[in-house]
Amino acid sequence: MKRFQSLSRRVQIAVFGGGFVALLLLPVIVFAVDEIRATGEVARNVRAATVELGGLGHDDALAALRTYEAELAATPIEYRIAAKSFLLPPRELDLDLDEEAIVEVAMQQRRDRGFFGRLGDWFGSFGDRRELSVPVTIDPAALDSFIDTWELEAVNDPAHEGDVVISEGLAVADYPRAGEGVDRPAAQYATLVAVQDLTRRPLTLLTKQLEPVLTDADIDRAVERANRIIDSPVNLRSIDPEVEIEFPAEVLAQALVVEVDPTTPGGVNLSFSRGPINRVLQPLRDIIEQPARDAAFEIDAEDLVTMVPSRTDTLLDDDQVIDRVFHVADRCGTTGTFPFAEGAQAEFTTEMAEAMGEIGKVSEFTTEHSCCEDRVVNIQTMADAVDGAIVKPGEEFSLNGHVGERTVAKGYVAAPMILNGEIVDDVGGGVSQFATTLYNAIFFGCYEDVEHTPHSFYFSRYPEGREATVSWGGPELVFRNDTDALVIIKTAHTSRSITVKMFGNTGGRECTAGLGDRYRYTDPPIDYTGNPTVPPGTEVTKSTGTRGWTVDIFRYIDHADGTNETEVWSHRYRPRPTKLEVNPCDLEDAPTPCRVTIPDVVGRNKSKATSLLAEWGFETAVETVAVSDKAQDGKVVAQSPAAGLPHDLGATVVIQVGEFADPENGEAPPDAP
Repeated sequence: MKRFQSLSRRVQIAVFGGGFVALLLLPVIVFAVDEIRATGEVARNVRAATVELGGLGHDDALAALRTYEAELAATPIEYRIAAKSFLLPPRELDLDLDEEAIVEVAMQQRRDRGFFGRLGDWFGSFGDRRELSVPVTIDPAALDSFIDTWELEAVNDPAHEGDVVISEGLAVADYPRAGEGVDRPAAQYATLVAVQDLTRRPLTLLTKQLEPVLTDADIDRAVERANRIIDSPVNLRSIDPEVEIEFPAEVLAQALVVEVDPTTPGGVNLSFSRGPINRVLQPLRDIIEQPARDAAFEIDAEDLVTMVPSRTDTLLDDDQVIDRVFHVADRCGTTGTFPFAEGAQAEFTTEMAEAMGEIGKVSEFTTEHSCCEDRVVNIQTMADAVDGAIVKPGEEFSLNGHVGERTVAKGYVAAPMILNGEIVDDVGGGVSQFATTLYNAIFFGCYEDVEHTPHSFYFSRYPEGREATVSWGGPELVFRNDTDALVIIKTAHTSRSITVKMFGNTGGRECTAGLGDRYRYTDPPIDYTGNPTVPPGTEVTKSTGTRGWTVDIFRYIDHADGTNETEVWSHRYRPRPTKLEVNPCDLEDAPTPCRVTIPDVVGRNKSKATSLLAEWGFETAVETVAVSDKAQDGKVVAQSPAAGLPHDLGATVVIQVGEFADPENGEAPPDAP
């Protein structure tokens, strides 16, 4: 029984002890739950001025403070000076408070100590309020400006620091004088306190007798300086772009702004306002503002290259111009440099151009031609289209791509060209001479040959193997600028020649040409062409053909470091065929039977007529007929079929040959056949 009672007592003590511990831990548990729940929020009972921040997150606290700031700025303060009242919303004084800083401080309240410190603060937060300061700032100069105006209205004899007045284009003095005025330091302090109190009780600004800080001498010096500034017109000039603008003296007088401030050295500040200066500038904006210009290279008649620097966008900055005009006028000057606001950089800058090294002529080639042919028009038109072309480092230049299709609208005319191995007339014909000239300039400029095609037939006016032909749709002439400097292509022409020059910097590379012996000759084929005026079995040579051959072309490249390399191209010229004309009946595809036009033999003697008909493949039957005209004796007087008619080759033509019979001598005509 005693043992049971002892055990029961121990249980009671344990239960009591456990309950007591639980009672002690309960506030800790509640604190922990509350702290977790309020993570990211301002702690309980934290206030900034009249704004309750406790329990608000960062963004909500900011919003609440901004609402408070807006209310402070919008609620007017009543100022009383002498017998006058003035209302002024603090926003006019550029009222400002730093909401971010206040929220940052608020978020740290009751959270910046260890566990037990925060636990103690948590207990205290139910009865202890944390008041945060809310520093508000205003612009003292803005308040002074308002007080200056109020003094003129409220004070009978206000103090005056003097002024410079512009009258009829001249600056005249308005001297300082003593008088009554608002106590400015007291007014500033009172306002700074008042703007933080939304109750907005009227604010009385006291006045006192004031002595001016500035002297008559200060004003005289300002007048002298002002007259110097507005005495003469100011010209601002620029060379690139070319700009010259005059600002007349009367404009300077209109623009002059006088600000009396005893706190600054001299006490009187002078400057120019925007309006009058801008009225001069705005009509010229299109001249002043120019787009960026790339660096360029100008080439003179002596092939000397001069770099023209790049230029950024030239933008009009009114403030810069006003400052420059004032600076020039203030130093008694009449001219100055027009200032630009720099805009976007050029794509190809002066620095990029200079990095390419010295640009000069690297190659030149000329070919000659006869004067005044239609093809010369096309050669010169293409040359003009290519003149001045620029190929950047690493870029490819395609002659067809640059010039485009040759059309009448572009100035090209019909002239002979090779098409499918035949010479035909086509618009733009003959431009392969320009292509050949350009190709040789590329060749000797040591630039990379991407694509070129020599003529299929050999023309003695071009360097053997070292030539190029182009046509719209192909063949092409393409080279790549494999240097670190740009390439400028310049062209020139006379009535009898075309010249291409390449300008750049190849790093000291030099190229020469070599030509191998001709080999792998091929005889000319024979081209037969039907001509009905040629007798059957007869050949008429229209042109004698030439053999074809293969030739190797070499380019020897010497590099600045002493190394060298050789490039080889092989080209096969087609043989030019021997062109023969034959009667259409002698062609392989002649019809059977083949018809030939009967020649006219009337008036010929019998033997010649028979020979001519035989030459044209006809048999001859002869009939004799009496003629009374002795001149027709032995001559063909008629033929059947008639001349000019097509007839089967090998057919018989009947000719009637005259035989003279003189009736006066009793001669009888011959018997008819």
